[in-house]
Amino acid sequence: MSTLALLSLLLPLLISGDVAFGFDYGREKCSTIVKYWAENAMHELSLFSNDHHVQLKELLYFLHVPRTGGRTYHQCLLRNLYPKEQHCDRSYDKLRFNSSNHCRLLVTHDDYSILSKLPVKSTSVVTNLRDPVDRVFSAYEFSVEVAARFLIHNLRRNPKTTKSGKNGSSTLNIWPWSLLVPWMRDDLFERERRRLSEEAEILPLGFSNYDASPFVMPLHEFIRQPMVMDIIHNGATFQVAGLTNNSYTKAAAKIRKCTIDHPNLGHHVLEVAKKRLDKMIFVGLTEKHGDSAKLFAHLIGRQILPLGQPISDTLSNEVISSADLSVPNAGISEPPNLQAPDSGSIAQSAKENLTVYGLIDKYQKCAGRLRRTQVQRRIASLKHSLPVNFSNEARQEVPEEILDEIREMNFLDLALYEHAQRRFKSQLLIYDSLQHELSKQHEHTSKR
Repeated sequence: MSTLALLSLLLPLLISGDVAFGFDYGREKCSTIVKYWAENAMHELSLFSNDHHVQLKELLYFLHVPRTGGRTYHQCLLRNLYPKEQHCDRSYDKLRFNSSNHCRLLVTHDDYSILSKLPVKSTSVVTNLRDPVDRVFSAYEFSVEVAARFLIHNLRRNPKTTKSGKNGSSTLNIWPWSLLVPWMRDDLFERERRRLSEEAEILPLGFSNYDASPFVMPLHEFIRQPMVMDIIHNGATFQVAGLTNNSYTKAAAKIRKCTIDHPNLGHHVLEVAKKRLDKMIFVGLTEKHGDSAKLFAHLIGRQILPLGQPISDTLSNEVISSADLSVPNAGISEPPNLQAPDSGSIAQSAKENLTVYGLIDKYQKCAGRLRRTQVQRRIASLKHSLPVNFSNEARQEVPEEILDEIREMNFLDLALYEHAQRRFKSQLLIYDSLQHELSKQHEHTSKR
């Protein structure tokens, strides 16, 4: 009997906790559980051919890692690619896929394990990743911002102040904010109660925007909380690996805990996440959000849209660097086989009269408006409730030892982000190749 087959028989017993194996639920048992899961996940990925991720399939699934700019990516780019009737119903709010809808675009905070509920062979996956330290900052800031809206109106339970968008979808219905925001809200109210009872309204010496403990949980306390350890730290790796606490993987909680308790087992989870990232049709970077949108439009949108005429389509010169691009399986090795816009059911699903350059133009205009709205909303949420102001400049106040602690806590996400950066650069090479081919075609046509 093979090792994999033997482990498949033992794993249910190991996970159940009802059977004594003569040793505690420690590293040895954790090692068995994590290694079995990783071997099984790698085996499933090996069943797909190397070009599985090249062609856009019937269903496009955007795996939205929280605080990576995914809402902008969804509202300003992906949503414009397909007609409204082909969007999956309220995918953010419900977080669960209804296979009877026959939709083309699914966007959720679900992790990779949702593919167990999707038609895998006809599903393409895309995602965005962000520098892990910036993502932790953003998760802290957003949790405080949304919780502060309750403080403004002295609302402890009423979720109406967290509504956003025309459809009125509540932040409290969306993982992970359904967990983080009520927790932060309760902490804000408790600090307010203590402060008022002690009549301590004066800011203490050494106050900073990220260390205002009489009013709000400081960043250094936030990063050490068990909930943050479970949800935020290494969250991108766990989400791409399919192991969040919002997972369809039955053993996700124990695998995640084993990885947290025994960090040297993390490389098994990391390798699965890297491989799943490689199988995705496109990987964007938050720090290159504009270039990511343009690359997506040219490499993926071009498969169902006509190219059209350029409006403004210059990629940032700073994106290309001398970093090593020769990473095995770190991207698409061949340019995608671009379909004619009027061929096949997928192409017919695209919005009429939309072009690649038109999609890019829509994104740029929409993203600018959305960013301004988000900044204004954050200012309004904090101005009337808390004496803090979150910004890139204010982040410079955080001591380097706290930043080092965040990096150490997110060692898996740092490694995955480096892998994503290499993948992004390989996509840029494909874009350059496609542009070169278009230029040659244009020259050939001009000579005729």
